[in-house]
Amino acid sequence: MASSLDGAPVNPHRLHPSLSFPMFLLAAVLFTGCAPKGPADEGVGNPRVLPVNCFETHWAEQLETVHGKVKRIFARDTYVIGYTDDGTSYVLDRATGAMPFPPVTIRNGDQALRAPVVLKDFIVYPTNTSLEVYDRAGALVRSKDLRYSIRSDAVGNKTFVYFGADLQGGGRVVAVDVTSEYLDHRWELMFPHAAISAAPAVWGDIVYAAATNGDVAAVSYDSREPLWPLPNGVFHTGEEVIADLQIDDTGVYVSSMDTKLCALNRNNGKVKWQYLAKAPLHDSPVVLKELVMQRVDGVGFVAIDKLAGAYNRAPRWIAPDVTKILSADAKFVYVLRNDNMIVALDKMDGHAVFTSTRHDLVTYTTNTKDATIFAVTTGNRVLAITPVLKPGVVGELAWVPAAPMKQVVALAR
Repeated sequence: MASSLDGAPVNPHRLHPSLSFPMFLLAAVLFTGCAPKGPADEGVGNPRVLPVNCFETHWAEQLETVHGKVKRIFARDTYVIGYTDDGTSYVLDRATGAMPFPPVTIRNGDQALRAPVVLKDFIVYPTNTSLEVYDRAGALVRSKDLRYSIRSDAVGNKTFVYFGADLQGGGRVVAVDVTSEYLDHRWELMFPHAAISAAPAVWGDIVYAAATNGDVAAVSYDSREPLWPLPNGVFHTGEEVIADLQIDDTGVYVSSMDTKLCALNRNNGKVKWQYLAKAPLHDSPVVLKELVMQRVDGVGFVAIDKLAGAYNRAPRWIAPDVTKILSADAKFVYVLRNDNMIVALDKMDGHAVFTSTRHDLVTYTTNTKDATIFAVTTGNRVLAITPVLKPGVVGELAWVPAAPMKQVVALAR
């Protein structure tokens, strides 16, 4: 639990702009600086007026440490979900930080716990050989043991989850109905002489999957009926696909070890455009509203125009010192730099406009839904961090327009 300036305890959920002015001030924090190793948790910040081009703490939730510290977090649907080393899951409301139910320790979660899948009525936790199915009130519905090993992260829609699995005779994509108590899986899709380590993608009633033989396929969610009018119903890359597929309303994005990032038409599997990276692509692309961000070994993150450009796309800009994409809005891409600082990069040319001063952030996730940055401090405090881009958020302080990075840091200090 956080403390007020006089030492009295305060509820960190209540640090929200809709509440009282003093409490909102307590939630606000300005970030600029660098990141020494092993700093103490810096709490929720001191009251101050917020200038333009800074970050504020939208909410902060202090988690207990009885299960260890949160080492991974995920932004899923209306939740932020954190995992500890002992396989305990903390579910927080992404808008307020409130926990709708107490933490749950997942069976076998200390051995292997893959990214959660949030369905309409369930939260599903895949382990190596089971699906642990909880309702959205935090109660265990069933532990669904499987007769095979899960190879990839999972995606879902309706009551189904889809993932790569190692079955006897080879790799498959399988569809599992989490409401079925006895049926191991509903269907399986084989890729010849291949494994499926890339997470599939789902859009509406179509499941998209890729394999280590380079094949990419689109099938009906409930019947595995192939949908693309291509030879054998598949798009083929030149090498393995091990990076998770990504999808949005403009296409399916496939990063391959053949050095290409391809944007495919969802309906027919044809290439809309491609980026030639000149290096094998191990990492999944991050798909934003106007840009696709792709990490390339030895280069950094390249920003590629998603909606306009030549068939063979050239990067709009390159960020060589970025290690993770955190979120984005209309003007900026918010990233984690290799010195562990959060930085706002201008979407047009990639230059750094402003940065953070928190020294205690250690765990982050990628959020493509909005500009909120979700992070965990060394003290096991989960933060929702939002950029302040307009004057008058608190008080009437006007600040100069975005300056070069050295000048911004000097002004903030």
